[in-house]
Formats: sequence, C-alpha cells, structure tokens
Amino acid sequence: MKSNTRYWVIGLWIAAALFGFFTLGPVFDSTFIGLDKSAFLFGEAIQAGARLVGITIGFSVAGLFWTLVGVIATGLLTWFVVRGRVRAHVAVADPGRRSFLTGAASGAGAAVVGMVAAGGAAASRALYGVGQAGNGWREVGSDIFQDFGEETHSEYPDSWKGARVRAYRRLGRTDFRVSDIVTGSGPTRGEKGEMVIRACLERGINYVDTAPDYSANGSEEAVGKAIRGFRDDIFLATKFCTASGHLPVGTPVARFIEEIDGSLRRLGTDRVDLIHVHSCDEIDRLMDPNMHEAFDRLKEQGKARFLGFSSHTPKLVEVADRAVESGRFDVMMLAYHHGIWPELGRVIERARSEQDMGVVAMKTLKGARHNGLAGFREHAPAFSQAALKWVLSNEHVSTAVISFSEMQHVDEYLQASGAKLAAKDVAVLEEYDRQIAGTYCAPHCGACLSSCPEDLPIADVLRYRMYYEDYRWESEGLRRYAALGKNASVCASCTAPCLGSCPVGIDIPQRMSGAHELLHIA
Repeated sequence: MKSNTRYWVIGLWIAAALFGFFTLGPVFDSTFIGLDKSAFLFGEAIQAGARLVGITIGFSVAGLFWTLVGVIATGLLTWFVVRGRVRAHVAVADPGRRSFLTGAASGAGAAVVGMVAAGGAAASRALYGVGQAGNGWREVGSDIFQDFGEETHSEYPDSWKGARVRAYRRLGRTDFRVSDIVTGSGPTRGEKGEMVIRACLERGINYVDTAPDYSANGSEEAVGKAIRGFRDDIFLATKFCTASGHLPVGTPVARFIEEIDGSLRRLGTDRVDLIHVHSCDEIDRLMDPNMHEAFDRLKEQGKARFLGFSSHTPKLVEVADRAVESGRFDVMMLAYHHGIWPELGRVIERARSEQDMGVVAMKTLKGARHNGLAGFREHAPAFSQAALKWVLSNEHVSTAVISFSEMQHVDEYLQASGAKLAAKDVAVLEEYDRQIAGTYCAPHCGACLSSCPEDLPIADVLRYRMYYEDYRWESEGLRRYAALGKNASVCASCTAPCLGSCPVGIDIPQRMSGAHELLHIA
C-alpha cells in the first residue's frame, strides 16, 4: 500500500510539471508579452479588481492571475489526493486522530512539491525558453519592448540632423497640399509619442494618420496632445473602428457616430478631415449603407470632411475598383513599395484619373526586415530613404505614410523628402529583395488562396508573423492572430496543396506551421 501511494505521489508531481509546462507556461509567457486583458478569461473583471486593490501596473494582470490560480489549484489537488491515500493507509493500522494528522502533513508536503513542479515548469518555458529554442524572457525581456522593426540605424550622421519637408503634393480632390512624407501612428503612445509627432509637425509634416485600434486608443490620445496649436494647419485622419477592431457590416448608424465622437474626444478636436474604412477587404463593408449614412450625418454636422478606405489584402483590386466606381471615396490608402504587385500601378492611376482620389502609400518599408539579414546592415542607413524615394517616384502617389516612433526618424525619414530616386537607391532595394526572397508575403497577391481547402487567410497569418518576428510588435501579432476565426493549426494535418502556389517561392506550409508555433496561445 505504501509503495502504491509513493507511485501516486510521483505521478501527481509529473502531471503537475506537465500541466505547468504545457498549460500554465504559455499563459505566464503571455503576461510578459503584454496581451490585452480581453485575451484572457474574465480579463476585464480581473483588471477591474486589480485596480480596486491598488494594482496599477502597465499591463494586464489576468495572465499572472491565471498562472497563480493554476499553481495553487495544482497544489490543492495534490494535497487532497495524497491526504486521502495516506489516511486510507494509516487508518488500517491506527485509526483516529493520527490518520488525520499524518494524512494532512503528507498531503501538505506533496502539495508544496507539486506547486513547485507546476510553477517551475511554467517559468522554465516562459523565462528560460525551454522547448522554445531558448527564447525565454529572462534574457530578452528588456529588449522585447523596443520599437518594432529595424527602422532606425545605429549610426546617426550629422548630415541628417535638421531635415525638413521639402515638397508638397495635392491630395486629390480634397485639394489639400500635403507633405510628401507624412506620419502614421501605429505604435504611438504616451509622452514619447506625443513628442515625436510634435517634432514632425514642427518640421513641416501636415498630415497625421491615427485610429482607435492603434495602441488601444493610446495613439489618438497622444496625437490629440501633440496637435494642440497645429490643428488648423494639418490634415487629420482616423478610422471607423473601435480599440479592439473593425465595426462589422450592419452596425447601427448611431454606433458609427458614437465611435467617431469618441475619437474626437481623444483627439481634442471638433472635427477630423478624413475617416477611413479601416483595412477593408470586403465589398459589403466598403459599401455598408449604415456606414455611409453615418458618414453623411457626420459631414452634415461638420465633424468630418472626407471619406476614404485603406486596404492591404488580396482583395484590394476588387475593393479599389468598387470604390472608384461608387464615386463615394475621396482618398485611398494602400500598401505600396518597391517590388510589389505590378497591377497596383493601374489601380492608383485609375483612382487618380477617374475620380481624382488622393492616394496615400503605406507599408512603404516593405516589412523593415533588415534587422536579421546577413550582410545588409551596411545598407540600413540608406534603406528607409531609398524605399521612400521609390514610392514617391510615382507621380500619382500623393504622399507616403510611415510611423515615426523615434526622434531620429524625423531626421532620417525626412532626408528623403523632395529627393530624386537614384541608381544607388534602386541597388539597395534590389539587394533587400534578394535577401527576403522566399519569406516575404507581398500584400494583395492572393495567388495561394484558391489552393487552400480550409480557406485560411494566409496573407494575414504571415503578416502577423512578420509583426511578431521582424517588427518586434509581439502583442499586436498575437492579438490579431487570436482574433482570426480560423488559424494555422489545421496546417499540421493538411496535405498542403498550397505548396508551390506562391509566385515568389514561399514555402507556405512551413511558414504557416511556424507562424502557429509563434502566435498560438494555448
């Protein structure tokens, strides 16, 4: 009997360690990543409870809470089972009080070891990267919150300092003269974000793009503070969305208006110049009657002037053509960079020639992936400038938008303003394309989609992997991947008919499986 109990205890400890590693480890890991509270069970309530007891740390405590709950539950279960086994054994020889005391003491000792096993296994995965190729938080935690993307070079030549906007272009039928390089605000938040945006405005940038789902409303709040004193001189754009995503088709008109009113409050203004249908890949959402009615009401009330849409999906051509045909849209914003799908040139020209739409080019640095490219770092100071000059070499592009997240960006990026594309710039871009061949999924392509029996959004999955791996924007990649209706877990059992369907040679099954390993939170 005593031997059987010993086996039970050892088995429980092994089970505790496995539970800690495979279940609690990913949850503990997600705490360091900084997932939004909505990613956790009862996350909103847990965060509210933490505030009530005075916990005001700058990330969701739900992951840490559930990790601790799991460790404690493991200990209680171990205690309960071991106590029962020991009591049953002792009661045969010495019934009464002694069996209770012996059982409780033995159970407590086993419970402590079980908790250590569960917590230690969770920590080994999250902190030391066991089972994750050593990618633990103990070594990289301080680095992971750096600005996403290797967009800032380690050198900072004096020749860049003081760079200003040197050229302006007409933003289509809005008739606004917009700086040829403008600022996005995806990672913008807090005092630093406010300072960088204000520096952009002081150097001649006069267009700011923001959205409620950039930094979970933090972007609009920082932009609102930065534009004080500049509001009448700039073109301000936001999106029809919430802090957690797009407003779906059929959303009531009042809700669309309510969300824009929220944006106006955060931005500290009574109007925006442009509202985009955000990251649109559906005709139904593009032409949603409720959204259009809401925009018309906002325009009548003087809260908005122009309507636009943004897209970087395989359905961009279909969406853009419908937008042009409708005559409803004043501006379009699309992913556009060196080496991108050639048909986009036709889309841009049509938008300008038929509807005089303003064209804003985004994703201009083509992933900014040169952080890990062997032999490319020597080109890094020229890459961002070469990429921007290439985009602006298309006369139909009104402006290039890029997120300024460091003060150095103001000097580095504005060096490209008004500059001509040279042969040496093209050489840098071609070298970049050679080095990312086989891993970079070009927006708008979609050649692989028809081969997927599961109808997975392959381009979206690979883009979220890029956010995680290359931009160092882990929380955003994880958040967006978690929000997908269907993820790449199905690729493990698929016969991979997508293999060979990519025109640029991406090994889709391998990249998708790797994406799931990186982005899936158990």
